[in-house]
Amino acid sequence: MRIAIHSAATNRGTVEQISAEVRKVAEFGLSGYWAPMLNGHDTLTALAIAGQQTGGVELGTAVVPIPLRPPFALAQQIATVQEIVGGRLVVGLGPSHEALVRGLFGMDWTPPLAATRTYVGELAAIMAGTARRRIVVGPGLQTQLLLGAVNPAMAALAAELVSGVVTWAAGPRTITDVIRPAAGDRADAGSFRIITALPICVTDDAAAARATIHRVLGANDKLPSYQKVLSREGVEGIADLAIAGPPAAVAAGLDAFAAAGATEFAAHILAPNAQDREQTWEFLAARAAAAG
Repeated sequence: MRIAIHSAATNRGTVEQISAEVRKVAEFGLSGYWAPMLNGHDTLTALAIAGQQTGGVELGTAVVPIPLRPPFALAQQIATVQEIVGGRLVVGLGPSHEALVRGLFGMDWTPPLAATRTYVGELAAIMAGTARRRIVVGPGLQTQLLLGAVNPAMAALAAELVSGVVTWAAGPRTITDVIRPAAGDRADAGSFRIITALPICVTDDAAAARATIHRVLGANDKLPSYQKVLSREGVEGIADLAIAGPPAAVAAGLDAFAAAGATEFAAHILAPNAQDREQTWEFLAARAAAAG
């Protein structure tokens, strides 16, 4: 299981902070950098800038809400960023949540499964040059598409249409009971990526770490799709699901994801203090180096 970083700096930080994090990912020998797109920076533009400064790091969106970009516009942006970063971009997509689409984006909400199927089909055809509307730049650079999926119907759609899934607020039970059954033979053959993003903190004070995680991320626990997955995992909120504690406990948490079938763990480092934050980075670097 590869180790990457998931960061919300695209929401709350500066472009230079994003670039600095990507440089740190490379310095620490981690495999990739995943970032959401919500109410902050345009994530694809920020990844293009960061990727131009740093080589060897996979750059992923987790995720681009599909209501924000018509398929042709997103295909143009993907082709441009992919050329800038030399083929290292992976694009995670998702329908987002009704509350965000209506309240934050100011757009109409449509049934997510049908809308995602139509959107991914159009986007893939435009990117492949098989649609009447084609992007003519960036020849030869293929882009993997992933879907944000934590529930059975979307996981099945991902297995049918794209290269894998990226999860948030999901634990090993979701991978074992939902994602792998949907992927079937593709998961068994290693041709289906399962990237799981979750808060993590190496600390001697797990309670303080979980309190920090709840303060920063707890509001998302109320979103219906997350409530379903949290209930499946048997916890009340993402702070309970997070991996936090001394090194042995964190290692055990990562081992559980690897055993469940996750191909990559995208660590969202949230710590109550700078010391815990840095020792979490160092722990992840050592884990990645040991895995080769």
